[in-house]
Amino acid sequence: MAQARSCRVLIAGAGPAGLAAALYLLRQRPDLRGQVIALERSRHPRPKVCAGGLIPKTMHALAELDLALDVPAVSVRRGAAKTEIGQVDYRDGGVMCTVVRRDQFDARLARAARDAGLEIVEDCRVRDVRNRPDDVFVQTTAGDFSAEVLVGADGSGSRVRDALFTRSQESVGRALMLDVPAAGVDDPPYCFDFTCVAAGIRGYSWAFPCLINGRPYLNVGIYDQCPRAAVDPNRPKARLLDALAASFPDLPIPKSGQRGYKAFPIRWYAPRHSFIAGRVLLAGDAAGVDPLMGEGISYAFEHGKLAARAVDDFTAGRPGALAAYDHAMRRGACARKLRRLGFAARLFYGPRHKLFFRLAHLSRGTQRIGINWYNGADRLDEASIPTLIARWAGAVLFGARVG
Repeated sequence: MAQARSCRVLIAGAGPAGLAAALYLLRQRPDLRGQVIALERSRHPRPKVCAGGLIPKTMHALAELDLALDVPAVSVRRGAAKTEIGQVDYRDGGVMCTVVRRDQFDARLARAARDAGLEIVEDCRVRDVRNRPDDVFVQTTAGDFSAEVLVGADGSGSRVRDALFTRSQESVGRALMLDVPAAGVDDPPYCFDFTCVAAGIRGYSWAFPCLINGRPYLNVGIYDQCPRAAVDPNRPKARLLDALAASFPDLPIPKSGQRGYKAFPIRWYAPRHSFIAGRVLLAGDAAGVDPLMGEGISYAFEHGKLAARAVDDFTAGRPGALAAYDHAMRRGACARKLRRLGFAARLFYGPRHKLFFRLAHLSRGTQRIGINWYNGADRLDEASIPTLIARWAGAVLFGARVG
């Protein structure tokens, strides 16, 4: 039996969470250069099923890491949201979202991480993970590895999570997605349609402008937070493809039973779950993303930063480093935001969703606060509940009403 290859830090997954963890860690600890290995089951640039929306919070993280976004992208400055109450068109002058293709974006991150001293072992699938008294032992298709600590950042279907953590599927949603050609238009909006909530789908349909090989496309999809449960158990639940086609009737959406789309799981954040097990910690999609919208890239960077701090402390021999990570993932600023998004999902996707969509329609001011909070503009997402309530009440009382 071949001897396991050893390193100081092992990262399962070379997507945004794993690469962010490496970039932040090697920035803090350049002495670990050449001693951090990431295991990637595919090979960059690899296809990735994801809408590719970078909210301002993600752009702040890229700036913090001194990473230029030098891949093709579409800057979105206006959005449209449709609910049972009506439609809202929103613009505040700034960039609300930057849409990239994930194969190009992730490959860009991988190049930067390699330049910083990360080794990426590609075409390497994790088979098993075991905590041992003095290390973590990982069996893969490319041989065995051992490390002082392991960051499990291998996505919603995480093999690391299956090996050491809960296998519960109750917090796993589903999304369907396809790309359709679009006319080249200036100032393209991104669109959200929440009318599918009335059909028993706890989520929304989307259409994001994007570029594929330099040509304009729409990335179109639908997210269901709970595909195994309906809002109203007495009514049949709509099929996802049928609901998506109903949202965008002018687009060539395949019918249920046909192919032409890609399906993928989305594990959303559940604070009752643990985020550490022995010398292993979870980050990114493996730990859970935004329950309301299924957005995960901004949390990949947030988790990566937290993981880097924990790994730095752990490898430096500071006691309680991984326990502090688990606490931050449950009670820190990022965790508080995810908890609030989980609460919002219960309201907007629950039996009284019309009431809460009506509240969201009250004024431009309330919409601005909600969007800026979600996007992390000016760190509004880190504000206290009293501060947010005061701003929201002020917007209701003095904000311009929506016509």
